[in-house]
Amino acid sequence: MSAPQTPTKPAKLGLSATMSQIARSPRNLAMLFLGASAGLPIMLVYQVLSIWMREADVSRSTIGFFVWVGFAYSLKFLWAPLVDRVRIPGFSHWLGNRRGWTLFAILGTAMAMWGMSFQDPAVDLSTIAVCAVLIAFASATLDICVDAWRVDNASNADQAMVSAIYQLGYRFGMIAAVTGGLFIADLGGFQMTYLVLGGLAVLGGSTPLWAPDLSITREQDVNPVVALILGLGTLAVIAVLLWLGLMDGGWLRTVIGWIGGALSMLPKRLAGGLFILVLASPFLIALWFVSRRGRAQLQTGTVYAVPILGDFADLVRRTGAWALVVLAIIVTYRISDTTMGVMAGPLYIDLGYDKSVIGTVKGAFGISVLIFGAFLGGLSAVRYGMGRSMVIGAVLTILTNLAFAWLAQVETPLAAYLFVTIGADNIAAGFAGSIFIAFMSILANKAMSATQYALYSSLFAFFGKSLAGFSGVLADSVGYQSFFVITAVFGIPALILSIWIWLSGFIDGIDESSTPKAGPFVDTPMRPSLLPSVDGS
Repeated sequence: MSAPQTPTKPAKLGLSATMSQIARSPRNLAMLFLGASAGLPIMLVYQVLSIWMREADVSRSTIGFFVWVGFAYSLKFLWAPLVDRVRIPGFSHWLGNRRGWTLFAILGTAMAMWGMSFQDPAVDLSTIAVCAVLIAFASATLDICVDAWRVDNASNADQAMVSAIYQLGYRFGMIAAVTGGLFIADLGGFQMTYLVLGGLAVLGGSTPLWAPDLSITREQDVNPVVALILGLGTLAVIAVLLWLGLMDGGWLRTVIGWIGGALSMLPKRLAGGLFILVLASPFLIALWFVSRRGRAQLQTGTVYAVPILGDFADLVRRTGAWALVVLAIIVTYRISDTTMGVMAGPLYIDLGYDKSVIGTVKGAFGISVLIFGAFLGGLSAVRYGMGRSMVIGAVLTILTNLAFAWLAQVETPLAAYLFVTIGADNIAAGFAGSIFIAFMSILANKAMSATQYALYSSLFAFFGKSLAGFSGVLADSVGYQSFFVITAVFGIPALILSIWIWLSGFIDGIDESSTPKAGPFVDTPMRPSLLPSVDGS
């Protein structure tokens, strides 16, 4: 078996030194702005759109169906290989593929917002759905690009802090969408909201023009004007094709209808079995690559060229049987919070809290402490290492879920209780979120970072959404207090796995040489000795 690696100890920085470094770093400043660009559109297809539709007297059940738009963020790994393998005409030649794709996605998101600004849910709800899908699709693509840029342009030791900066920018984008969007709606209507925020998104598109890029492979002597025309032309063609496909009777709606009709004809047991098979497929694929026949496939090299499958193969090639542990952590680390969060809002209402009180606590206060928690997570990773910080994040997640169980049994709805519970939960969520993002970033191969990171984040989101869909049924069956105790128990597997990788030195033993840069075929494994490598050593 291979010898364990000596952990690379990151430099210990104080808070003032860290903040000074952030302020003086073009990369960190770009990360802040790119995070804001990524956080802006997601609230426009959730909270802002829901309020607009409810104001237009759309039924709550119909509004609920619009949550399915969010599966674009869970399925983004399906088209993430394009970001690694396809060059945008004009933009990629001018800015390099990472920044070219980022500019392309930001402008696509802005165009989708402007499309929404011409709609009215009281008149044509189907076109509203089309625009929501386009915003979500473009926004999910932007997430892929920003995540890949972050992985490529920060060292492993810096990933936790850069992730905290990303979350800070992301929250600024969300505040602009919700607080700013609703303020604009009060002044000039929701159409004005999407028009103005689309313009704000275009301003965010200036970031790729100056953001540093260590992975850049742009061509020399490219005329920016020609490159801009080619890129915008490509964007316009794709936008028209998607718009026509999603309109009533369009080609994409027809295909979706065929798939939905075929699935509706399946018996419930068979459909349930297929769903379980989908959930288990990442582990089955990784387990196959660990097997003797799978190891033989890894040696051929041809499997790495296959999108998605090649990303699993690369993960197993570099980590050996640890790939199964990695996937288990990705699936479980945030599932406790994801499941709990769905019932937090109904709990506040059922306890008798006023909406104004909830909004005050969850608004500026909640976002502020979440940002504070995110930077605590980044500082913890710098000072104490990723492994120990992941354990701390898992413990905080369990404890704050239990805090909601305590809140569920209080008899008097005092605002102080809400401040304590939401404050503790947001600090834990920010801390664990920074660590989790950094964990996935470190594990991504920089030669295929867009696809691999999108795959990891999609796994986390898909499992979380799948389980969270049953949270209401569980809460109805056992009551709020028992529900939050159960969701806290959901965090125990993540805690056990985090302790395992911390004590083994797995995650803290990954240094820059552990992440191949020359291409997916470079074999620089990161294999601690507690599990076998794929070649049997």
